Amino acid sequence: MLKLIHIKINIMLTNPMIPVEDMRIQALSSLEYANSYFRTFQHCLTNGKKRFNNDLLYDFAVLSLEKYFVALLARYDWNATHHMPLSLYKEAEMFEPEMPDSIKKTTILVGKFESICSLDGFGYHTPTSEELQAMEPGILEIKQLVENRLAELS
Repeated sequence: MLKLIHIKINIMLTNPMIPVEDMRIQALSSLEYANSYFRTFQHCLTNGKKRFNNDLLYDFAVLSLEKYFVALLARYDWNATHHMPLSLYKEAEMFEPEMPDSIKKTTILVGKFESICSLDGFGYHTPTSEELQAMEPGILEIKQLVENRLAELS
């Protein structure tokens, strides 16, 4: 099974894939959701008066990052099979092997605040305002990558 997946991915990388209509719609919808979460996240970071606490801001960061990866994978006619930030990054890397290291670093940063899938993990802790600020440039970078890849379909 794994060999078949690698063969399919190699074919996809050598032949630019145009997703079926349902996946194109999913990609665009996911991008729309991601942009709305990210806009809220950015607005709260730059606005002097914070309407939301760091827990909720972190949720916006996670949701936007996840939806950007879902949109990117759908662009390549692939359903995301993961939900944790680093797993989504690794899955997307199959289609975007040249993703900048800064996106990986942001993905690791975003994922380090919860350990819900680990039996011996710590659970969850709240990022500081500085850590939230550090997430913004990398999420912006994945946003731009996804928008560029979806523009290729037009």
